[in-house]
Amino acid sequence: MAVRTIVVGDVHGCREELDELLRLVELRPGFDRLVFVGDLIDRGPDPVGVVRRARELRARSVLGNHEEKHLRWLRAGGPHAALRGRQAPRLSPADLAWLTALPPWLRLDGGWAVVHGGFAPARSLTEQRKDEVVRLRLVDARGEMQVAVHGRAPEGSAPWATRWRGPESVVYGHQVHDLDTPRVDEPQPGVRCVGLDTGCCYGGRLSALLLPAEEIVSVAARQPYAHRSR
Repeated sequence: MAVRTIVVGDVHGCREELDELLRLVELRPGFDRLVFVGDLIDRGPDPVGVVRRARELRARSVLGNHEEKHLRWLRAGGPHAALRGRQAPRLSPADLAWLTALPPWLRLDGGWAVVHGGFAPARSLTEQRKDEVVRLRLVDARGEMQVAVHGRAPEGSAPWATRWRGPESVVYGHQVHDLDTPRVDEPQPGVRCVGLDTGCCYGGRLSALLLPAEEIVSVAARQPYAHRSR
């Protein structure tokens, strides 16, 4: 029986949906490889439960921008620092140590890589900037990171995945393109970029990519847990 790699999109505290998805794919703990694209916490009802489930299953994950924000908040004083009205998850020291150790990106077998935000096409995988890959969405014609201003993309910019040159195929999260279906681009022959964030916390779906079969599976959110800003 072949070993599978199961890459899960942005969970955002939706533990019940995560458990349902893992039942659907018939995860074989200790045999299959379980990988997350980051943003396990925030927005949903049980961020602590999601982190603990990932740890229990010995999963791997990349750092998401919500983990990065939470760790930065703790360094700034934790409960004594402003969190813009959000309730911080009650993560244990072991949970926090696990989050702190998350890498900005991972290589997988079969020529795949996992990142939360994206890669700048102007640079190879080993030359990527750690502060960019957790939040990158848009790039200019040169393949350098661009930032939307007041929700508007700069002129000449495009989603990074449409300009990625490879050679790695990439699984990523961070940006909800559709509440039902992951986004799949093939910017170069044989190079695929799969955006797995289907907005589970907004009432969409929680999606996963099964490798090497390249099969996408998903489960519906039980309800919306957060408001989606445009």
